[in-house]
Amino acid sequence: MHIVQVLVSLNLGGSELVAVELSEFATSHGHRVTVIAADGPLGDRLRACGAGQLDWPIGKKRLRTLKYIARLREWLALERPDIVHVHSRLPAWICHLAMRKLDPSIRPALISSMHGHYSVSRYSAVMAGGDRVIAVSDRIREYTLHNYLVSNPERVTTVHGGISHQEFPYGYQPETSWYVQIYDDFPELENKRLICLPGRLSRYKGHADFIELVFKLSMEIPDIHGVIVGKAKPGSRYRDELEGLAERYGVLDRITFTGARLDMRDWMSASEIVYSLCADPPEAFGRTVPEALHLGVPVIGWNHGGVQETLAILFPQGAVTPGNLDQVYSLSLAFLNNKPEVPRNQAFGLRESMQKTMDIYQSVLSERTP
Repeated sequence: MHIVQVLVSLNLGGSELVAVELSEFATSHGHRVTVIAADGPLGDRLRACGAGQLDWPIGKKRLRTLKYIARLREWLALERPDIVHVHSRLPAWICHLAMRKLDPSIRPALISSMHGHYSVSRYSAVMAGGDRVIAVSDRIREYTLHNYLVSNPERVTTVHGGISHQEFPYGYQPETSWYVQIYDDFPELENKRLICLPGRLSRYKGHADFIELVFKLSMEIPDIHGVIVGKAKPGSRYRDELEGLAERYGVLDRITFTGARLDMRDWMSASEIVYSLCADPPEAFGRTVPEALHLGVPVIGWNHGGVQETLAILFPQGAVTPGNLDQVYSLSLAFLNNKPEVPRNQAFGLRESMQKTMDIYQSVLSERTP
């Protein structure tokens, strides 16, 4: 089977990691994989598994991107892949328009993954129009069925993200050399009790709540320090706003912005609590929640969206009423004074998640067999 994964880029992010993980899983099972996306930090990992790549920036919102419609159509006619799996909207439109004029006898099956609460519009509806639609949580499946015209609800299947037990082993601790390097890069972290908010710098991710939380906790725990792990969009002034907020709270020296990192596992393991504070919309899945919990690190998160689904199974005591920062503070203080045990749990495993997706590929192809 020849599988094509199509997305904006190979930058760090949830949908990008899913595409790379699917590529690794498929190639390890003898399938051919081609990824169409602008290159990025995950590119080396993709190529290491033997997948091919077309470094096409088909996710850039500019007029020149339309040239890839004809280019992709020619490539599809030549290579004749079995599956085209799209992970974001503009690349999905490019694929849709390219495939529309292909001979039906060689047209690949189109699979789309709904990775978020896309705006309800004709532009977004392309993500609900494939031969199969994969929702990353039950919440997103319900959102898709409620907001888009789906002729057959059975075409929309929930496949939760999966976490590798090898990459995120229970009880993992960073190497001494990691701490040496981190204290060299961020000397303010030495001898501090760390709490962590992972995720890109986006307004709905809850950074303002996190900064206020650090302020409140600092009254009781003088050595508390908040770590925000994630990058800002180029040209964004959001980090400046957050630093200004921290300064007004008097905790600028208690907040560290790490920028984009490839060592998220170490940051979460070095922290006493990991948070998920996405407000509106809630996290579609929120993979850092099961990642941290598989490591054995307690998580506190708003009890809605995909986070609600993972916490309910892995760590229900970490769920708090959405928007109730006082509850987050009280629970944080309790966890910091008496660390709770996170039970081992095999749920949300990577192999199971990847196999469910491969089963969807096989199912849609079997329906096409005369």
